Amino acid sequence: MKGKTSGKSAGKNSAKKGRHAEAWQRLGWRQLKKTAKQELKCGPHSFGEVQKFFLRHPCADLDRMFVTVDDGSGNTIAVSIAWVKMPKASEASDLKRLIDRDGTGNVALYGETHHGSRFTGENYDSRLRQRLVVIAESAPQAGRPSEATLETAVELAVEFPSP
Repeated sequence: MKGKTSGKSAGKNSAKKGRHAEAWQRLGWRQLKKTAKQELKCGPHSFGEVQKFFLRHPCADLDRMFVTVDDGSGNTIAVSIAWVKMPKASEASDLKRLIDRDGTGNVALYGETHHGSRFTGENYDSRLRQRLVVIAESAPQAGRPSEATLETAVELAVEFPSP
């Protein structure tokens, strides 16, 4: 178990530096595909109460990324990450509080429609840093990854800096 913990810690350190492939490799995983997209507005790329929030408080920037990784055990995991930059830190804080509540909506995750992955909100993490809210979610794409594996994927993904 100690090896997994040190791999996860080393993976998070690589993630914070923006070293995507290296971050996954620290876990013994392999990055298969990475696609990113920048948006001008958050409203059209969100739903529920979160979309209503963006109508009152437009975001300054939205970057979204879709990554698939092989966990080395025959499973493929889809990971979607969104970086939402708000004009003010207080708005970012309000957004994170809203997004972290179940049933309030979210930013539409990149990859859900394009790559056929089904994100349910169960394997989710978020991070707030000043005006930036980072949202990550994972889902099985092939095989049967464990809940711990899916959680590890989002814990690492939420550390990546915006592209």
